Amino acid sequence: MSKFVIYDSGRQRVDLLQQVESVQWLEYYQAPGEVKIIAQITPNNLAMLINGNRIYNPDTDTVAIISHVEIGHTETEEIIIARADLTAQLLNNRVVMEAVNVTNIEEGMYNIYRKNQRFLPIQIGMAKGYSETAGMEIRWGSVLDAQIRLAEVSGLGFRVTFDPETGGEIFKVYKGVDRSDDKSDGYIGYFGTDVDGIESVTVTSDTTDYKNTAVIAGDGEGLARTIRIVSIGDAYGENRRELYVNANDLKRQYQVSIETGDTDEDENPIFTNETHTYTDEEYHALLDARGVEKLAEHLRAFFVTCEVTQNNILYGIDYNLGDRIPVKIPEYGIFATARISSVTMAYEREGNRIIAILDEFELEGL
Repeated sequence: MSKFVIYDSGRQRVDLLQQVESVQWLEYYQAPGEVKIIAQITPNNLAMLINGNRIYNPDTDTVAIISHVEIGHTETEEIIIARADLTAQLLNNRVVMEAVNVTNIEEGMYNIYRKNQRFLPIQIGMAKGYSETAGMEIRWGSVLDAQIRLAEVSGLGFRVTFDPETGGEIFKVYKGVDRSDDKSDGYIGYFGTDVDGIESVTVTSDTTDYKNTAVIAGDGEGLARTIRIVSIGDAYGENRRELYVNANDLKRQYQVSIETGDTDEDENPIFTNETHTYTDEEYHALLDARGVEKLAEHLRAFFVTCEVTQNNILYGIDYNLGDRIPVKIPEYGIFATARISSVTMAYEREGNRIIAILDEFELEGL
């Protein structure tokens, strides 16, 4: 497990991490990930595993910043436990100062970071031209919250990659591959208990909090209040499950904070405010998007937690984080496709394991 490289807070390479007991490297498709390292106490490890240093994993081309360190003793050895967050978490340190109206999601995700970067030394990636759209207004909150919100609405993912040669980092928006349609080069890979590709399966299904119709109350009072209704799926008779959405925060008139180009004595940017007004079409689209967004928080809960073996298809070669993969678990009646929403790479003395969370099931996929 000497593949992990430590970089200091200035992104300068220090050394390989040695005497490692285990590394749990968790990555999400639509959120930052986290890392847990257990290593033996040595002079080098004590010097390297400190808050602010970075841990680079060449298997993922991502890096995590150490934020918590424990030093302890067991009956047989002295160990260091270090916890770290992948550097996409740094987007949580910037506030969305300028309201952004989003139509194209990829463009919006990049614009939100570009307008609120404010000296954060993570560069901006190149747009791929994804077509996902939504009528949304993003204001206040953190840049990270905005990225997660837009990713969940669109099905896109994001990450920050690391260049081990230069120490540079790049914020990238990306889209998982739909492997259920990928028959090129004879690719027919899938997850299935029939090919010993899935172990330790847990299937969760829950409709307790399910809603399929949003009644959105927007700006105004009494009879003048704007009301919109949006539905998804079968929303008739007993199947109709309504959700009230208070969207009074979405005003027809709104203020936009715009950088003047000047800075104060501490080199912070100076903003000025302007008042804008939405047209009826624009405002209705915003309310409808808010309704769909809230319904997405109340979907039928159906997901599978499992341990994916590296028998028939290999992580990083045949599939990656965010990809949609065919899934066959006949004993549970599951024939579907599912998104790889998170992956934990467990590096241990006994060997390495891949633990995947499958989400966004489409049972009609097979």
